[in-house]
Amino acid sequence: MSDSILQFWWVLPLVAALLAYKFVLQVFFGMIIVPDDRIGLVVKKFTLYGDKRLPDGRIIAIQGEAGMQAKPLAPGLYWRLWPWQYTITMEHFTVIPQDKLGLVKAKDGAPMDTGRVLGKPVACDKFQDAQAFLENNGQKGPQAAFLTPGSYRINTFLFEIEMVPITRIQENKVGIVTTLDGEPLDKGEIAGGSVAGHRNYQDPMAFIQSGGKKGLQEDVILAGTYYLNPWFAIVEQVEMIHIHIGYVGVVNSFVGPEGTDTSGIGFTHGNIVKKF
Repeated sequence: MSDSILQFWWVLPLVAALLAYKFVLQVFFGMIIVPDDRIGLVVKKFTLYGDKRLPDGRIIAIQGEAGMQAKPLAPGLYWRLWPWQYTITMEHFTVIPQDKLGLVKAKDGAPMDTGRVLGKPVACDKFQDAQAFLENNGQKGPQAAFLTPGSYRINTFLFEIEMVPITRIQENKVGIVTTLDGEPLDKGEIAGGSVAGHRNYQDPMAFIQSGGKKGLQEDVILAGTYYLNPWFAIVEQVEMIHIHIGYVGVVNSFVGPEGTDTSGIGFTHGNIVKKF
């Protein structure tokens, strides 16, 4: 028998011993190792004590019930996670590229407020703490908050992430904005008026809490890059209007309060309202 074959046979018992050792640690001591670039999603098959069942309508466990667990395993070494009681699924971190946004949809949580289409932000470490999201009454469905470029430990049992491009308004264009959430437009109005604090529609809840109206907006966004949630705001880019030298631009407004004609008797081409 050649030297290479002898070396091969020498290694086999060592490999078998290591495998048996790992098997013993996993089965009898419940050892789980989560790699540095993963999180461990936990499913508890049954509870050892008591009758802990998930409340009706819930799919994620936050109090030790049997089922999918809100709290994942961070990278590291764990014990007492026996395979006959727990199933551990290794999941890669969620990585949002530099030119994308991560839209978040929660599969469990409190009901959405009446008339709203987006869930209110709650403290949950950018959706990395599923337990806190549920305990703080995070709402089920599409979320107003979103993930900016970066790496996140997201429990995909609870959250579904959809990546979309960031919004870029080109030079010599403006963005016409239509919001999909907010208060109803006033009777007779076709566009919502200006509200402060929403950072060019990048903060949906600030817009809503300031009384922003749902629908077409008076305010536009100028050339630049924006983190806009397309579940909240739809943007149409249009060319800027250029007024040539020697000409004036006559503006006909379709929004705002009813104006009083100031044109005088001799003007017969329409109504002229006071200057704003």
